[in-house]
Amino acid sequence: MLLFLHMKKVIKKAKDFTYSLVPELISASDLQRKSGKILRMLKDSTQPYFIVKNNKPTGVIVGIEEYNRLKRMQKEIEMKDVLKIINDGEKELKEGQVKELKGSVYDLWKKLQ
Repeated sequence: MLLFLHMKKVIKKAKDFTYSLVPELISASDLQRKSGKILRMLKDSTQPYFIVKNNKPTGVIVGIEEYNRLKRMQKEIEMKDVLKIINDGEKELKEGQVKELKGSVYDLWKKLQ
């Protein structure tokens, strides 16, 4: 019994970071008719569910936990991009590759045109 409980925890933990190679498909009509059941499925799932209409994917739904995880990942990626830009700018400043802008933004705009 102890091994079973441990395996259940391992499977749950692995489930947080893995996706099935076969996408889960839900027809648009099933989404309308069985929305309650689908929402229950989403509650504990990390799998995305593809909504299909006329045999073509039209959307994707994910559970709220998975959505929040994806949003956190997006913020981390954006933050890494911003930090890279700042580091590159500091490096260019140290190497003397940055030119000082003088005058107003209006003057700069006129020169660019």
